[in-house]
Amino acid sequence: MNFSHFPEDENSAQIPGKLFLIDNFNGPLSYTEREEIMTVPVQVTMAIIIFCRHGYINMKMNLQDYTVNQGDCCAILPGSLFQIISVSDDVECGLMAVNPDFIDFSMDVKMGLEFARISKNNPIRHLDYSSMQEAMSIYQSVKHKLFQKDYQYKEEVARNYLNILRCNAFQSFAADYKVENIPVASNRKEELFSLFIAKVQDFYKEERNVTFYADKLCVTPKYLSSVIHEVSGKYATDWITDYVILEAKGLLRVENRSVKDVCNTLNFPNQSFFAKYFKQHTGYTPKEYKSLK
Repeated sequence: MNFSHFPEDENSAQIPGKLFLIDNFNGPLSYTEREEIMTVPVQVTMAIIIFCRHGYINMKMNLQDYTVNQGDCCAILPGSLFQIISVSDDVECGLMAVNPDFIDFSMDVKMGLEFARISKNNPIRHLDYSSMQEAMSIYQSVKHKLFQKDYQYKEEVARNYLNILRCNAFQSFAADYKVENIPVASNRKEELFSLFIAKVQDFYKEERNVTFYADKLCVTPKYLSSVIHEVSGKYATDWITDYVILEAKGLLRVENRSVKDVCNTLNFPNQSFFAKYFKQHTGYTPKEYKSLK
């Protein structure tokens, strides 16, 4: 999902394929915007930053539950499976989706890689009042420029504002995560679980067999399943299935995606097999789920 299909209105603005902003600071989102953002699990192709100015947001990222509270900033990396589950009635938040190529990381590649590594498992950071106010000011400045129809330098100005956000994030990150404080897997089993999830995120569209992942991680399927269950309470097959079903649900909710198209995207041998697999894990056939309101 890259948000390019969203219409521009008082709540949203974009540079198609590069930058997208949406918020409810000036009024509630439209029904369509709320439905697309809140009910559909998607695999995002852009980096997403959520600023929560008031209230809270309950969401899932890579099948893990998170709550973004007032004053929090949440970073969601490209390739992540993401879904907003619910929000408080008084929520005020802004979402910024950025194509990674639109931001210049060349000044500090090492910091960028370390920031991404830590953010993958620790996506939420609390900002003090001053930092949140500055972030909101930059966000509103970017949005203001994107709304200026005849302004010729939208990309240049937006990129410079985004680099200020990047520098601020790196400054805060460097202060909080000194090398000795960077969390690591507490033991080999937790490390194996992290490596397994990373492999599933890379290959779940093509491979649903535990043996494939065990071979990639140089362990036996039996040992891998045992460790994954011990660490997470779920079996390896459950994690793989959850990723596949979450992606299938998101794709089926896209209006112009047919069941056949979704079947092919997820590399099922045929629609009949896909239908049985989907119904086994959801209780609905793909066509039934696609027609749900």
